[in-house]
Amino acid sequence: MTRPSAPITPSRRSLRALDALAFLAPDIQGGVGPFLVVFMAGTLAWDPQRIGTVMFVSALVGLAVQAPAGALIDSVRHKPRWIAGAISLIAVSLLVMANWPSYGVILAGQSLIGAAGTLVAPAIAATSLGMVGRAGLDARIGRNAAITAAGTVLWALGTGWVGHAFGPHAMFFYAVAMALPTIAAALRIRHHDIDLQLARGADAGPPTASSSVPGARAARWYDRRLLVLLACAFLFHLANAAMLTLVAQKVGTRAGTSAALWLSGGVIVTQLVTIPIGLAVGRWAPRLPRKPIFLVGFAVLPVRGLLYLLADSPAALLALQLLDGIGAGIFGVMLTLTISDLTRGSGHFNFALGLGAACVGLGAALSNLVAGTIAHAAGYGAAFSVLAGIAAGALALFAVAMPETRGRGRSPAGAPAASALTSTAS
Repeated sequence: MTRPSAPITPSRRSLRALDALAFLAPDIQGGVGPFLVVFMAGTLAWDPQRIGTVMFVSALVGLAVQAPAGALIDSVRHKPRWIAGAISLIAVSLLVMANWPSYGVILAGQSLIGAAGTLVAPAIAATSLGMVGRAGLDARIGRNAAITAAGTVLWALGTGWVGHAFGPHAMFFYAVAMALPTIAAALRIRHHDIDLQLARGADAGPPTASSSVPGARAARWYDRRLLVLLACAFLFHLANAAMLTLVAQKVGTRAGTSAALWLSGGVIVTQLVTIPIGLAVGRWAPRLPRKPIFLVGFAVLPVRGLLYLLADSPAALLALQLLDGIGAGIFGVMLTLTISDLTRGSGHFNFALGLGAACVGLGAALSNLVAGTIAHAAGYGAAFSVLAGIAAGALALFAVAMPETRGRGRSPAGAPAASALTSTAS
């Protein structure tokens, strides 16, 4: 059984650097993101098949690498340095793509960006857990989500302005320039401010029946609860990801030349709502059970899908992005916290986060395929109805099959105990 390590009090310098990472890194990890499509279609004049191949292959690489990336973060010692290394690889890939924008270079570069980006999120989560411990994790993850949302707003505004003012090539160099302070922030986190055992979820969990029986086999680190959670995450994003795409298409048919402005406003509104939601969830999560908070995030999604059936004007459609901010804000924070509960004492916290990210990515990828097919065959109303039905299924599965994961007792270390995957599934 792993012994609880002595508590670490991180320095102010490391905490501020972690804030900077949460602000900058999640946007850098995707390269230039959706703006790459604009660059390929407009500047390079590529046909949809070429563009689709690049985006599909890079997404496939990202999905395949998610879980191994999480396992790697579990095993390495200086996790912030791996963030700096991943961001450096992304920056180099962007420079090469900007200067030699051939099909092979962009395909390889975007695939490398997809692979390197999978290291960033689990490494930030691991660093957060290793710095603040179990007792401070709820507030820290909520703070990370709020800071990330604020960074996303400024990133979108900055990238859009630079691309508009100086041309599409400038977006690549803007991303590289933003990578430099991100790398500096990662390197400013002091190694001794991170508890390495905590950072991979290997702190002592609650006692289990098997741990007290001499000669008992080592318990598995996973059980049915994690499988249910991963299934719910897949269904949530299978329903969620295509909603904004469908809204974009509806707005495009109604708003004409102002469609891009409406869509930019929708993305910004979603992120602005996520900021207070992330802070509020982080504040209340230590005092309340996990499941009711998580259920609110799941419940918002089917309501949003059905309300899209009643909204026709661009303003009404994008006003419903307020609900997207609520659902996404809750889901992002609670998924990390719930996985932290389930993997306590296992040493596989980041591997499980990688599995969760893979399920999220797979659901998002299939969402646009399913919704696009339905919308083409039966219209937007049918597509929104199907997505709302999938969201309702995710809500029902979570409500019925997912137990509470936040323990009510105390661990030997004195931190709030949580259900761990060190017990054998029943």
